Parts: sequence; structure tokens; C-alpha cells
Amino acid sequence: MKTALIISGWAHGIEAIRPIGDALADRFDVQLLTGTQVLKEQTIPDADYIITGSMGGLLAMELLPASCKKLVLISSTAKFCAGENYACGTHEKILKRMILMLKRNPEAVLADFYKNVHYPNPALKTDPECGLNDLVDGLEYLLESDVRAKVPTLGIPVHLFHGSEDRIIPLAAAEWLHDNLPDSRLTVFEDGHGLAAHHFKPMMSDIFKFAAR
Repeated sequence: MKTALIISGWAHGIEAIRPIGDALADRFDVQLLTGTQVLKEQTIPDADYIITGSMGGLLAMELLPASCKKLVLISSTAKFCAGENYACGTHEKILKRMILMLKRNPEAVLADFYKNVHYPNPALKTDPECGLNDLVDGLEYLLESDVRAKVPTLGIPVHLFHGSEDRIIPLAAAEWLHDNLPDSRLTVFEDGHGLAAHHFKPMMSDIFKFAAR
């Protein structure tokens, strides 16, 4: 049986990605990992297919195992922060402020984050399943991460999913990936960042079709 690895994003634990794993379980040997685990271990286990997004997408492109045959990136980017010659990201001062505020009032920071994740839908309560230090480490990784040089070298098919109203990672980031990946397809939903929560059925249908090609 082919293997599928699902990796969660920042401040999302295993339960946030379990529905994807359950949907794939009849056809794949499924493994679930949090982005926090991957960031700590700096390695991704062998898998035929990897499905991930946001921080997990950056980690997947950076640490992609040679065994991976196809990659699904949901609400992803090659560089989280905007910078010279790259306007498709968040200003670094926003992440620096989040780091500072996490140490003072983590509940408020996470509540605001989940509100933006699920915009324009109502926010869903999520358990990050990790400690404060792990959340800070994740933000510090996002501050520095930049895999743009690796994107043109990813010689496998990649399916990108993104929301036109994403408040975390702008659609332009997915369009940049689409333009620079050797083999990619882009599906855009009229929604925000949390596509797996709000467009589960159509997204999974596309993932099954992509895997079958």
C-alpha cells in the first residue's frame, strides 16, 4: 500500500489533520505529524505522498524526502515574510509582535490567529497540542524561512490549494509557487486560510484525483 504523510501547520495539532488522514486511510498507509514535530526533528519520514500546508508546507519543501512522488500544499508559501523582491508575505513586525504577545497573553494571540485562519467563517476552537516554547519556535522559523531557491528544483507534481481571501498567506504566494514550480496545478477557493475545515469534500475529491494521475 502506498504511504501518505499529513503534516499540520503552526498552532495546529494532530486532531486538526485527523479528518484528512481518516479520509485517506482506505487507500493509503497514513501517518500524521505536527509541524512542531518536524521542526524539532528537522527530518521528514519517507512517504509516497505528502499533504500539508502553511508552516508545514515550508518544512515539506525544505526537507522533502527523495521518496515523495507527489506533494499537496494547502495555503502555503515559499517565504512567509515579505522582503526584497518578494511582496507576497506578511511584514516581519507582525510575527515579532506575536512572539512578544505570546509570552504575555498566549490565549489572546491564539484566539486572534484562529479568527484569521477561519475568516470569513466563524472561528473554530483548536488545540495546538504544544507548549508556549514550541509556538515561539514556530514563529521564529517563519520569520527566517525562505525556500524560494528550492522551489524550481522540486521535480514532482504539486497540487496547490489556496483561498482568495486568505488573511494569513496571500493568494499571491500560491501564484508565485505555481509560476515557479516545474509541475504544478492551482485550485483557488473563494474563502480564507482554513480550507481543510471549510472545503473538505471538494478538496479531498481533488486530492484523490491528483493521487490517481
